[in-house]
Amino acid sequence: MSNEHYLIVSYFVVGFASLSLGVAAYRVLRRPFAAIAEAVAGKVRSALLKRTLALSLALAAVLGFLSVNYKSCGVSYEDVVKDRSYLVQKNQEQLQGAGNWIAYTVLAWGVVVVIGLVAVRRKEESPKD
Repeated sequence: MSNEHYLIVSYFVVGFASLSLGVAAYRVLRRPFAAIAEAVAGKVRSALLKRTLALSLALAAVLGFLSVNYKSCGVSYEDVVKDRSYLVQKNQEQLQGAGNWIAYTVLAWGVVVVIGLVAVRRKEESPKD
């Protein structure tokens, strides 16, 4: 397989793997998140939160994948395709970028969940008239 074919095939394979990482993260987190979302927001709004979680994790994976650029300043396409080890390195960077963005998204959702749980606790502890 030539380096140009490797570039094309690996781009789509790594893109699919990145998206799969986002979907896997959602599948791991969906049940615990659904339970917390129902406790915090109720049944109606929890469905929206669950969909937003799925969309945000998939989008984070794709954006992390797309954040890697093959061409550095002043490097031509021919120079990029010439070195297979450079292509492999960029594939690894794409997977790492997807993983980083997924981790940041999970962290952001964790902050949202903590804020929601604190709000529920305060609501339960407040004196009732």
